[in-house]
Amino acid sequence: MATEEVNKYIQKRYDRWLDYASYHCSCAGIGDEAIDVLNEVLLDLLQKDDGKLLGMLNKKSGQYTELDYFILRMIKLNATSNTAPYRHKYKPIPVDENVNYTQLNFIPDEEYEEIDRPHEILQKTRQVREIFDSLSLSDYARKVFIWRFFCGEMFQDWPGEEKEKELFDVYYKVINLIKEKLTKTTLF
Repeated sequence: MATEEVNKYIQKRYDRWLDYASYHCSCAGIGDEAIDVLNEVLLDLLQKDDGKLLGMLNKKSGQYTELDYFILRMIKLNATSNTAPYRHKYKPIPVDENVNYTQLNFIPDEEYEEIDRPHEILQKTRQVREIFDSLSLSDYARKVFIWRFFCGEMFQDWPGEEKEKELFDVYYKVINLIKEKLTKTTLF
């Protein structure tokens, strides 16, 4: 994180650096990206060591500091060089201007059908609930199934004395009964 002194200096010089960035970006044909270039340079700068930044800030050469020269050099580099970090990072997609677009096969627009997943899940859960309620099961089998299926609890947390294997056996028997009823109702 930059020191308060560096932050104030950036705030004071920002408009001048932006003018410089605008000039070089317009010369490079990317005039509308001047703010982006400057901000990218400042972002890279602020990730450097605070001691190094303060050293550059305190080293003066005429009316400018070494920090000014560094930023101006980085702006020019990022705006004009194709291999500079900014230009490399935000490289435009190459376009072949010799393509005849009238001869391209376009994919036709298809109608979009929104699938309401929560509604589907609710419907299926209600269907399972109806079948479950219609089954003639023991209270024990009902409690086991409700514990696992509707409550989403784990059998290792079961409050009774039964072993997990026994609970799973009961649970899967109920599941199979429900599956049987489901297949009969979907076939007819």
